Amino acid sequence: MFVSIGLRFRAEVEALNMAESVGNYARHRTAPVVIKDGEKYRITLAPAVSGQSIAHGYMVALVQLAQERGLPLSDDDRQHEKLGGFFKRANQANLDHDKRVETSVVEDITGFMTTEEAQAQGKGKMARRTSPVMFSYLVPDTSSARAVVVPQMHVRYNLQDPNQQVIYQIESGSGIFIQTVAVDVGRIGLLSNGNYVKDVCKRVELAFDALKLLYSGMLFGAKKARYHPIFEPLGGVAAATPKPFVVLPPRFGDYVAENLARLKALGYGKLFCFDREGLTSCGKSQDVESKAALEEFVEAVKAYVISNRCK
Repeated sequence: MFVSIGLRFRAEVEALNMAESVGNYARHRTAPVVIKDGEKYRITLAPAVSGQSIAHGYMVALVQLAQERGLPLSDDDRQHEKLGGFFKRANQANLDHDKRVETSVVEDITGFMTTEEAQAQGKGKMARRTSPVMFSYLVPDTSSARAVVVPQMHVRYNLQDPNQQVIYQIESGSGIFIQTVAVDVGRIGLLSNGNYVKDVCKRVELAFDALKLLYSGMLFGAKKARYHPIFEPLGGVAAATPKPFVVLPPRFGDYVAENLARLKALGYGKLFCFDREGLTSCGKSQDVESKAALEEFVEAVKAYVISNRCK
């Protein structure tokens, strides 16, 4: 089974992906996006949050939930804060593919790859797994509104020594953002011989519960101590299909009807939605399961997948 999800958010005054710092000026990551200008298209730079940043937050969610549920984690997973990231035993070439999958739900669900140095030193074989869970960039929906990046001036002032005063600027972004997520359910818990780990159903459930925790708890992004964004899920659409199918992104308009028409043309699959803006036909069709909030939406998708994957 394959699950494709398109989500829609409103973010105001966010600095979730700071790309670099020049002097005292901290820049926001930007990405090229396409804007329709009359009958033509043009490309502009707009605030964005990388898929890698969001995937890191997802792995944090996986670790938190796996520890609560007693699912396998590596020492690298448990010490990710101390290590400064998820290295996924990249330098341990002696661990083969299946051993990594069996002993770490993070490596199973988000992939891994050993380094060339580890292979040379350990005389091991290449161990690589493409992540079954895939994240796009979080980018503005240019059909809804123009997203902007504006520098904000800040001052650190020392009353004892005015010479220690520091003036610096940080770029903040606001806009209506969209993102797509894909979950290749059939590859979760899959071993190289075609068999599955014994707790595969618990891992599938974990993959979707971590998505809920990721967005509900805002586990991704940077500079949240003083730049915690005003972040609101607005809507979304998801398709669960026996073969790969990617939903159209939830741009301004009836994205639910567009995806339902595509799914009907294929003749298989189930569609889910939630819409807090009133933009779509969500809730008006018996062919689409509608929910009121993001958490209920993801839970409904998970329940459908589990009922079909773990009969």
